[in-house]
Amino acid sequence: LNVETEGYSNYSNSSFKVTNAYGPSGGNLDNPSVEDIQWSPTEGTVLAAAECGGYIKIYDTRCAGRAMLTNKIHENSSDVNVISWNPIISNLLASGGDDGLFSVWDLRNFQSVDAPPKPLARFTCHKKPITSLEWHPSDESMIVVSDEDATYIYDLSIEEDEEEKRDEGEAAGDGSIPPQLLFVHCGSESTKEAHWHPQITSLVMTTALSGYSAFIPSNL
Repeated sequence: LNVETEGYSNYSNSSFKVTNAYGPSGGNLDNPSVEDIQWSPTEGTVLAAAECGGYIKIYDTRCAGRAMLTNKIHENSSDVNVISWNPIISNLLASGGDDGLFSVWDLRNFQSVDAPPKPLARFTCHKKPITSLEWHPSDESMIVVSDEDATYIYDLSIEEDEEEKRDEGEAAGDGSIPPQLLFVHCGSESTKEAHWHPQITSLVMTTALSGYSAFIPSNL
């Protein structure tokens, strides 16, 4: 957005004139609604946008009028509801979709034009739309995720045992509980947001239709 303040009058009481710096582009012309934006933790002019239709786009405000990178991450065109940029490992971006998919992406792979990027990790155990996600402020592998039913703590540094993989076969793709899932907080109705406390780093606060919740997972 470009903002101007001089000589502007409108039917509203605003003294700002706001004009669009970016418009529909990159194959997502029919459903370009932006669901979430995140500034890069290391680049002051770079931001990521989550769009309806399954798209993530990377913008640089020094280059108006077009996205620097565009990728459709959901082949089924399900909306990308939320994204979170890892504050420590700046090439990692997490996304949550309307179809319940929670994925982690390496943005260095977004530059490939030969094929859609493949996620570093993808979790299919959520049956409701992902409503919020946020990386831990000081642990690069930990992330809090919420859907309409509950709030979940994941530790992505945990690797599945190879013997368990052989025993379970493809079970991880049918919604079974992944080993990276450490904690589940239930009891709230229609959870909307989940955030880590910036100083008390094991404390999570959530908002929901039923009210606020603040909790410290028992295993952190």
